[in-house]
Amino acid sequence: MAAALGAPGALHAGISFVSGVSLPNGGEIVSFDKVSGTLLSTNSATGTHLIQSYALAASGTLAATGSVDLNGVFGGAANIASVTSVFNDARGFGIATIVPTSATLSDFGRVAFFDRTSGAILSTVDVGYHPDSVTLTPDGNRVLIANEGEYGSTSSSTPEAFNRPGSVSVINLSGVTAGNYATSLAALNASHVSTIDFSAGNLASGVTLAGTRNNRLDTLTVKTPDAADIEPEYIVATNTTAYVTLQENNAVATLDLTSGKYTAVNALGSITQTIDASDRDGAGNTASAARNDTVAGLPMPDTVVRFERAGATYLATANEGDARPDDKDIFRAAAQNTVTNGSTAPDIHASLDPLVNNTGIGRLNILKDVGDTNGDGVIDTPTMMGTRSASIWKVNPDGTLTLVFDTGAMIEQYVLTNDPASHNINSGSLANFDTRSDDKGPEPEALAFGKIGEREYLFVGAERQNGIFQFDITDLNNVFIEGYFNPVTSSLDSGGAFISPESITFLAAADNPTGQDLLVVGFEGTGGNGSVGVFSVSASAVPEPSTYGIIGAVGALALARLRRRNAARAKSAR
Repeated sequence: MAAALGAPGALHAGISFVSGVSLPNGGEIVSFDKVSGTLLSTNSATGTHLIQSYALAASGTLAATGSVDLNGVFGGAANIASVTSVFNDARGFGIATIVPTSATLSDFGRVAFFDRTSGAILSTVDVGYHPDSVTLTPDGNRVLIANEGEYGSTSSSTPEAFNRPGSVSVINLSGVTAGNYATSLAALNASHVSTIDFSAGNLASGVTLAGTRNNRLDTLTVKTPDAADIEPEYIVATNTTAYVTLQENNAVATLDLTSGKYTAVNALGSITQTIDASDRDGAGNTASAARNDTVAGLPMPDTVVRFERAGATYLATANEGDARPDDKDIFRAAAQNTVTNGSTAPDIHASLDPLVNNTGIGRLNILKDVGDTNGDGVIDTPTMMGTRSASIWKVNPDGTLTLVFDTGAMIEQYVLTNDPASHNINSGSLANFDTRSDDKGPEPEALAFGKIGEREYLFVGAERQNGIFQFDITDLNNVFIEGYFNPVTSSLDSGGAFISPESITFLAAADNPTGQDLLVVGFEGTGGNGSVGVFSVSASAVPEPSTYGIIGAVGALALARLRRRNAARAKSAR
């Protein structure tokens, strides 16, 4: 039976734990190669920066096979801020992105190519500022890196003293094969790298940054960002086209890999959601009496995945949202007209006063620069960062995006009904019940797409609430939660290892040695103790619409309402 809201026994349906390994410094990003059956994971913290390698056995267990020491990439561990991403190439090598500790305009990020078997570093090349995501085109000819370009700082300046432009770096790997990869990669140099920022010369005819969010402190007067304000977060690609989330700018950019120009920069607008906005509403956070605060949100996506259906391209986004503490761009709704985070918070329209209290949106952190609809300095539409949801967007022939589905309140409502003790917890601790309601709630971050039989799924990892959700998206007019697993409430976790899912990889049964459909999840962890987990996933029978009324009564009715609301919202956005 499908795991509809409130369905009896739905707590772990569809997802089961198989095995896991603990990583003292976290295992945030994972990448699997089906040819060799090897898994690579980042393992980076103060003082040590590694890539860990594992073999996935037929039993589903992970056996450590070695590690790659990246501490010397910038001349020593102290000079590295983090290893942000890794890609496992079937030709026998791996690719890691490294951010230096120093953050001036002359300090670029770096990509390291390494031999997966020996652990030897074959070459390094400079890319853009703060590389944050790495992938390859399906043909293996291009490495693509989303360079976040966060604000830099020096010992003598404040963090917002200067911008560093975000960009996409493209590394030419044409001619690299399994037989010659070591020699070919050793010969890589700056001539093989193109770093493409968002300056006017890199925008195709008719493309502008207008309409995208400018997250600088001065956005109340300067609305349109320039190239130095753009912050790429995550990247997916075909052989010819890359799609890049611009998280803080609330947009998705399209890069033509042949011309090297951005052919579209699509602002994502806002989506109105029903959420629990307060961490001080007490009994309001029970399954029988959940808060129903209606508020707009900017998607501000992190992870993006791509899939094809009936000849059309779709993008799915995990709408995490992200504030800029150095930019002081958020404030509690109740703190209007006061100095918060070093600057004055805007006024909120008087008609909203009844909502601005501790049991409503008054506790919610909202954006200072969004929601003033008439330019009078007063916020008319309080808007939160992120939407606590995942969205599906259709890529139109003209390059624009159309919202075709959003999960809306499904994640929060599902947890309230099926796993209420973990509602909007923080850091995987049940003692922190409800503490994230005033921030970004469950905080969807990790995302993967997979197909099991004839059914298609989105797998969503909620970084704060800690759950892994299996959404059946086969019919976009009838999306439902098929499975759910939370290490905290399953008694799997101990010592903070299986906490905060950061990345998810779907492994089809035919592509891994277990013969099962799997999820591999990288967990950031807490207290310096992260992990990598392996989970089996399955498809169940799909309930007929006529059965919703008898599947868990209240929960099923709530799900039916969510489906109708989300379908209507998607149609109105077309």
